Amino acid sequence: MACEVPVIATNVGGVPEVVEHGVDGFLVEPGDVKEAGRYAIELLSRADRGARWPARSHHAKRKFCANDVIPQYERYYQRVLESASAAKA
Repeated sequence: MACEVPVIATNVGGVPEVVEHGVDGFLVEPGDVKEAGRYAIELLSRADRGARWPARSHHAKRKFCANDVIPQYERYYQRVLESASAAKA
C-alpha cells in the first residue's frame, strides 16, 4: 500500500484494520490460495492495473505511519503520567 499498489492479504490479526476489502485491496482467509489468485488475476487483467487504488494508500500511511503515530502515543503517555501525578498530590 505504501507503494500505491493494491494488496492481497490474509484476513487475520490487525490486517483488517489496515486493508478494507474491496477498497484498499482484498482480504482472503488464510490458506485460500485460489481466492488470492483470483484477486491477483482480476487486478492484473485490468487495463489500469488498479490505478484507482493510490488515493486509498494514504489512509494507511495517515493511520499507521510511525512518524505520525509515535507522537500520538507520546502525548497520551504524558497525559497519563500527569494524571497519575495529580492523583498522588
